Formats: sequence, structure tokens, C-alpha cells
Amino acid sequence: MTADSPASRQRRPVRRLAATGLVVLLAVLSAIGTINLLPVGGGIAVEGPLAVHRTAQTASPPDGELPNDALLPPGAPSPVTLSVPAGPHLAVPILYYHYIRTIQPTAQNLLSFNLSIPPTLFAEQMALLQVEGAHPITLATLMEALAGKRGLPARPVVLTFDDGYADFATVVQPVLARYGFVATDFVVSGFVNKPRYMSAAQILKMEAAGMVVGSHTVHHVDLAAVPLSAAWLEIANGKNALEKLLGHPVLDFAYPYGGFNAVVAQLVQQAGFREAVTTMNGNEQSLNGRYELHRTGMGGAPSLATFAQAAGVPLPSPVQLASISVLATSPSAPRSE
Repeated sequence: MTADSPASRQRRPVRRLAATGLVVLLAVLSAIGTINLLPVGGGIAVEGPLAVHRTAQTASPPDGELPNDALLPPGAPSPVTLSVPAGPHLAVPILYYHYIRTIQPTAQNLLSFNLSIPPTLFAEQMALLQVEGAHPITLATLMEALAGKRGLPARPVVLTFDDGYADFATVVQPVLARYGFVATDFVVSGFVNKPRYMSAAQILKMEAAGMVVGSHTVHHVDLAAVPLSAAWLEIANGKNALEKLLGHPVLDFAYPYGGFNAVVAQLVQQAGFREAVTTMNGNEQSLNGRYELHRTGMGGAPSLATFAQAAGVPLPSPVQLASISVLATSPSAPRSE
């Protein structure tokens, strides 16, 4: 399976639909008609336009998908206008990772290289955040700040991980725990319990340790490249499956491949998500744009200077670099307030 790649396509900002566009949109959705959901052992059987239409860039999910018997309304809903009040803009970096590589990719496997970083580099990045006094926050905290309900700590940054890879539980979380850092992992519900991905038990354990679970659809489908009814099922079924596992609402969403448009963003809101993150580069966030939050990718082998710039912290001095090296290799490093 291939995961999100910021270079896979150029994203366009979500633009609000005009009244005429909404009329046409509602007519299209009305023509789709009722979608019959049939819970079966390996997933969801559907009739009509949802039987096919997979994106060419989406790899088939692992065999034996996670059973997903979460029930949905009998049809795809009519999207509604984004009911987001005007809010301030804040410069808060949202960084995104995919997985930690333990084997150096070959020159021919550039995609794998760009979607991963070595464990030593990740440890150094987190140590740099600690040394520079950065404060990782959740997307919920960011939304409250954008709504004017709370302030933010100095040098806030949001750490996110896409796809729910197993190394989040085995490599990433222990590093985050050294400093009391929090991160959000956007889980593909259909990949849970599959090789290379977190098990249901690991997801529950990492959430109990303070991490946040977000949704990344059921099969990691480019939502802008499939029929609206198929996009709705991917969005809503992924949410329902994770909520059934966790026992509480899942409010954070990430678009697979960064693929979205105005209608997809409306479906995400209609499904009950509080916000959604894209792969559009930048750190300017706004309440108006909460379903198109910007992120900066951290794959490949960025220098610490590049990472510092992306994370919104000063460049490390030679003395700080020495401290970072010590912290990154130490078995524990309690956070200094």
C-alpha cells in the first residue's frame, strides 16, 4: 500500500460552493439514490455505483479486512454549507509523518524514502523540540485557540502520523513519552490488525497513554477521485469503526493522499468531524479553514535546521546540538518546564 505523498498531486484550496452549485450538487446526490449496506464477514457489500471506482494510485488493502458492521443512514446525505464561524488566523505548524524506516530504501524506491525517516533522526527531532521549548498540542487545543476559547503555550506544534503503522506504537510513542509529547495518528480502519499496521490492542494502549486517534477512511481512498456516495461510505464507515473500537467519538480526520474538494470537505463535516488536515504545505491555520488545515511533511532525511524551520523553533546552536545528541540517545529524558 502506498500512503499520502505531497508530491502525488497538487492540491487546490477548498472554495465555498455558490448557491447555484449547491442546487446542482443536491440534484446529483438525489440521483444517486438509496445505497444498500450489507454487513458481511470481510467488509461491506454495496450495490450500484459503489461496487467499483477505486483510485489508480490506491493499492489493494491487505487480505482479510477488519470487519466493519457499523451502520450508516440508508443513503449518502446531502452536503450542507460549511457552518464555521469566522475566526482568527494562527501560525501553528502541523507536521506529518508516515512511518519510521529501519531498512534504508534503495535508490529505486524513492517513494518509501520520502514517506519515512530513520529512528535516530526522529529521536533527534523530538529532542530538538524539547531543547527549544516547543510544546506539542492536539488539534482539539488548536481549534479551541482558533475559536478564542483558550491561549496556546509558547512555540506550539501539532505532531501527526498517517495510516496507523505499527512503528507508531513500538518506536514513536516511546520517544514521545520521554518528553510528555502528544501526537495524533490517523488510522485507516481497514488496515487495523494487518501486517505493518497497529493492532486494535496497540491502538487502545496508545490512546490510554495520551495519544489521539484520528480517522483516515476505511481503505485509504482518494476521496476526490471516487463517486460522492463512495466517498461518504469511506468517511463515515471509517469513523464508525474506530468509534466502535474506542468507545467515544473520533473527531479528527486526514484526507488520504491529501485528496479533497469542497464537496468532500462538506461530507467530512456532515459525518461529525471537528476538522480535517490536508497535505497542503504551510502553517497558517484558521477557523474558517478548519476542514483544510495545512501541514508540512517530514519524510526523507531533512536536516535539523530544516526541521527547526518547519516546527517554528530557532535553529539549534552548537551547544544545543550537543544536548540534542545526548537527549536523543538517552533512555529517558523527563520534560523540563
